[in-house]
Formats: sequence, C-alpha cells, structure tokens
Amino acid sequence: MISLSAIVFMAAYSLFHPSIAYSKTKSNININEQENTIPIDFTPQEEPCYLPNKILIEQPRDGSYSPPSPHISLLQAVSHATNEEFQSYCKKYNENQGGFTDEWKYNEKGECGNWQNRYIKLHKRNMAILKQYKKDEFSNKIKIKDRPKFVSYLCKEVPKNSNRGCGGLADRMGGMISTFFYALLTDRAYLLNWAERNPLPLEAIWERPYIDWSHDPKEMELLFSNGENPLLGYQKVNLLNRKYDDLTATMFPNGGNTEFKDLWNETYVEVRSNRGFIIHTFQSSQKYKKILNNMGLTKENTFRCITDFLFRPTIGSRRFLNAYKKLFEMKSILSIGIQIRTDDNALANPQHDSNGLKKWGHFLKCAGELASFKRQPHHKHIVFFLVTDSTHLRKQFVSLNRNKKLAQKYLSEDIVKSSSMVITGLPLEHIEPDQVAKYIDVEDPKEVNKARMQPGVNSAYMENWLLGHTQYRVISAQGYGKMASFYSGEDKASISMPKNGKAKLPVCSADNSFTSFESLSTQWSLG
Repeated sequence: MISLSAIVFMAAYSLFHPSIAYSKTKSNININEQENTIPIDFTPQEEPCYLPNKILIEQPRDGSYSPPSPHISLLQAVSHATNEEFQSYCKKYNENQGGFTDEWKYNEKGECGNWQNRYIKLHKRNMAILKQYKKDEFSNKIKIKDRPKFVSYLCKEVPKNSNRGCGGLADRMGGMISTFFYALLTDRAYLLNWAERNPLPLEAIWERPYIDWSHDPKEMELLFSNGENPLLGYQKVNLLNRKYDDLTATMFPNGGNTEFKDLWNETYVEVRSNRGFIIHTFQSSQKYKKILNNMGLTKENTFRCITDFLFRPTIGSRRFLNAYKKLFEMKSILSIGIQIRTDDNALANPQHDSNGLKKWGHFLKCAGELASFKRQPHHKHIVFFLVTDSTHLRKQFVSLNRNKKLAQKYLSEDIVKSSSMVITGLPLEHIEPDQVAKYIDVEDPKEVNKARMQPGVNSAYMENWLLGHTQYRVISAQGYGKMASFYSGEDKASISMPKNGKAKLPVCSADNSFTSFESLSTQWSLG
C-alpha cells in the first residue's frame, strides 16, 4: 500500500506540474516490506502532438518561390499511420518555425559515393582561373595540357521556325544530368543555363548547394572564341532529339574503348541536349563502369546522386516536399505512385479537359493489383499518389477517398478499405508553352514570364521527385515517369504502361512486369 504522505505529495506535485505523469512499470516496482511503500518514479511524459487542419508553408524571407499548402489528402493519409509514426511526423511540423522541416540531407552515409569533395575542389580551381581569364590575365605557368576545361549545358530561347527546343522537364533533366556526368568523367567544370524566357532562369527554381553553375553564355562564347590563345577554344555540341543509334555513334564512336576526353577537345564546350546517356555508359563501357563504381556510383544511384548534388529546392519547396516524403518513408505505409500522361491539350486548354477514370482507370487497377502483390504484414495502409497533367482526372481520382462505390470499380474491396488517394494540388503547366503552341491551338494563351511560369515549373520537378520517392510506380511510357524511376534509385520498381490504349496491358501482380533501367534507357529521352 502506498503511504499517505506519498499520495499527498503526488497530488500537490501534479497541481504545479500537470505535464508530468506518474509512471509505474514492473522494473521500478520495489516494495519495501518494512515501510510498506512503493518508491515513486516521476518520469516526464511528452504531450501528444497534434497537426493543424492545414499544413502551412511560410513565405521565405529571401524572396524565393514557395508553394501553396499541401493538399488536404496528405493529412488524411497521415492519420492512418501508426501512433508512433504519426507522433514522429507531427514533431517535424512547427508553425512558429516556418511549417514543416526544411532539412535536406545528402550523402550523410556515403550512399552517393566519394567523388564530391574532389570535384568541388576541381570546380573551384577552374572557376578561380576563369575569373582571371575574364580580367585578361593568363598565367604562363599553366601548361596547355593541364589547362582548366569547362562544359556548359545551354537551353536557348524557343526557336520560332523549328521544333528543336529543349523539351519538357524529362528531356531537360536527361540532358542536364548527363552533361554533368560527362564533366565528372572528363575533369571539366560544369556550368548551366536556361534562357530567361524558356521559361525562366534556373536560379529561380533551385539553389546551388555545392557548386555554382551560373554563368552568362554570351560572355563565355565571346571569351573562349579567341582562337589565338592556346589556353582558350570554343566548341558547340548539339545532341537535341538524337535517336538511340545516332547518340550511340556520337558518344561511343569506338564502342567500349571510347575515351570521353577525346570526343571534344576545346577548352570550353557548350552542349545543347535533351538526351540522357548515363545508363548507356554503364552498359557500353566496362572501363567507365569500373571508374564510376570506384567513385561509389552505380546505374541505380547515379541519376539521383547527381541531381541532388547540383540542385537543392528552395526552403519553401523543401518544406512541401518533406511533408510528402516523410509519409512515403513510414514503415506502415505502402506508397505506390501513379503517373498518367494524357496529352498537351489538357495543359494547353484545361477548360476542355475531359480526362477521367473511365479512360485512364486501368492505371489505378494496375496499381491496386501491384499493392496486393507487394503488400507486407507491416503495411497498415496503402497510399496511391497520383501525378498527371489533367486537372479533371486529378479531381476525380482524389474524390475516391469519399466515393468508395466508384473506387470499387477499380480496386478490390480490401484495398479500398485500407487505402488513400493522395495528390499535391500544385498548379499544372507545360514548361515549354511556346513550343506547345506551335502544334496546338491555345485558346487562352498566357504571357511567358517569371510570375506566371515559376509555380508550374516548380510543380513539374517537385511532383517528379515525389513520384521517385514512392516505393513502386505505375507510369506512362514516356519521359516524365521514366525520370522519376531513375531518380528513385531502384531498378525494376516501375511498371510502364503501353502508350496505345488498345495494346495488351501488363500483369501487375508479377515481378517480370517491372521495367528495367536498361529498357527505359532506350526509350523517350533515352537514359
């Protein structure tokens, strides 16, 4: 029996310390037979954490882009997590500190290899010498064979009389990441530029966490076109719209014996490209595969590791992305991404968008079969995360959270009962609207400027990266879903749906239906 003095003390203590509770466990029960009392153990117990009805994203003080609040479907899905996971998620949200956590970890456990510090040092050295060149200072101590070299990726203005533009996000990412990949393997400092109105400068989208890739293309061309100075030299390379065989002939003229350093010899190489060749390199060159593996890079992790090395989302975007990423990372959640590319008409003329589940429901059916196939005992809940270019389809998809009868047309009853439909709610835009307008009659054209394009361009990459953070994916057989698959770092975790609706659909409950990186690297934007 607890002594009377102890009970009085506990009652008095609780009046002044209501957040501290009395805790009694088997390990701390030790009855003193002489005093007939139980020692009292006062253990602080954390207050339960509660999330607001709407996750707020604070407007950054640096003037950078900040997305709207995440869609309500996110919080609805989070509510199905285990209590422990919910509390952990909740503690990452602090309205007084800007909203959800803005942490953005990179290579903390060496998962992206060991090449970063060496390359950062090389880049800084080359850029320091470039600064001297701009002052017309050329040291006679620099040997010609050891001169610093550069490669830049350039996305020019949308051409008025041709279709050789940079393309959408997938095309551009393939070109940008592969050009850096070439820079890494040839010891060149990497630079990067999008024309101000195609659709906006890259600096308005991403931070530069490790190397400063900003530059003025016209200034660089003027500087390096001096043919009399052996330290200089300028060369243009155009890889736009190359098909597989043509790109192979350009990048691997000697097959597996090709030396990338011998492809283009000038000091400054300016590349225009919407094609990727990273997976292609791992397949075609055992020499480079070994070099890359020694760096800690593989065909699985290279795309994400380079992407996250070059680009960091702005603080508001990091908060938004983390709100979804932390859901997808929960052990009790099975996350399946669904990416449906309808057509450019849905983006160009959304007022006429009639896409819906009647036309595209086979994607959801596949995702449901995949969920049943891959679900493990620890998966308490399933999250279907949709990324699409159709506002109408997105609205109908998320309505399945309420309309269970409609959901059962596409999913089994068991899956309907234990799943949530999640979207971002971010604005939808094609990132190259002027190019789209060449082949689609846009009824309500809008001016291409930073204010109008910044939300849509940020949405395009944010949804792509989130798609890459889901555990499995059902994707359209085009570039956007493929880039998300590469970004995921997981080979054979995506099912590619045929572009032709009449084609035979894959069996989504079989491992042999997953598409390999090798297969994806021969298609749209290549790899």
